[in-house]
Amino acid sequence: MIEQLKAHVHSIFAPYHNVKSAQELEEELTQNLKEKFQDYKQNGYSDEEAYNHTVASIGEVSELLDTINLQHDELEEAVRMDYSRQTLHDMDFRSVSVHDGKFNGSDLNGADFSHSDLTNSTFKNSNLKNCIFEDVNLTGALFKNANFTAVTFKNAIYDRTQFKNCYLSGLVFDGEMFRQTIFSGSALKKTSFRHTILNNVQFQNCILKKADFDGAQMDKLTYNFLKVAKVDLNNVTIIE
Repeated sequence: MIEQLKAHVHSIFAPYHNVKSAQELEEELTQNLKEKFQDYKQNGYSDEEAYNHTVASIGEVSELLDTINLQHDELEEAVRMDYSRQTLHDMDFRSVSVHDGKFNGSDLNGADFSHSDLTNSTFKNSNLKNCIFEDVNLTGALFKNANFTAVTFKNAIYDRTQFKNCYLSGLVFDGEMFRQTIFSGSALKKTSFRHTILNNVQFQNCILKKADFDGAQMDKLTYNFLKVAKVDLNNVTIIE
C-alpha cells in the first residue's frame, strides 16, 4: 500500500517533474502521507481503509502546483534574456527581473533600469551613457569595459558587483552601501563616495585622483586599498 501511495502522489506531480521546488514538495507530501497511513493503521483501519482515508486527505494541490510551475517558467524566461549587440537607446527596463541577463556590446544610451533586478547580469563593452540605476539589485553583476558617462546611481545593491576597466570618473555614489564590490583597472577620478559604507571593497589598479570619500565608513581591508592609492582618508571611519 505504501508503494501504491507513492505512485499516486507521483502521478499528481508528474506534469511538473522539471520543477525542482515541485519535486521537493512531492517528497515532503509523500513522507507526510506515509505517516498518516500508519496512524490510520494503528487506529484499527484495514490497509484499504487506511489508504482511502489517506488519499482523501490530500485535497486539491493543483492550484499550488500551477503557481510553482508559473514561477519556474518566469524564471526560465528571465535566464534566457540576451540583449547583447543591440541598439537600445532610451529603453524602458524599469521594474524588470533579468537574472543572468546579457547586455554585452549593446548601446544602452539613456536606458532606465530603475527598480530592476539585474542579479548576475553582464555588461561587457556596453555603452551605458546617461543610464539610470536607481533602486536596482546589482548583486553579482559584471561591468567590463563599460562607459558610465553621466550615469545615475541611487539606492542600488552592489553585493559582489564587479567594475572592470570601466570609466566611472565624476560619478556620484554618495550614501551607497558596497559589500565585496570590486573596482579593478577603472577610472574613478573625482568620483564621489561621500558618506558611503564600504565592506570588503577592493580597488585594484584604479585611477582615484581626487576621489572623495569624506564621511565614508569602511573596514580595514578597504581602508588599506585606498591608503595604498594615496586617497585622502582624513575624515573616514574604520568599522570592524
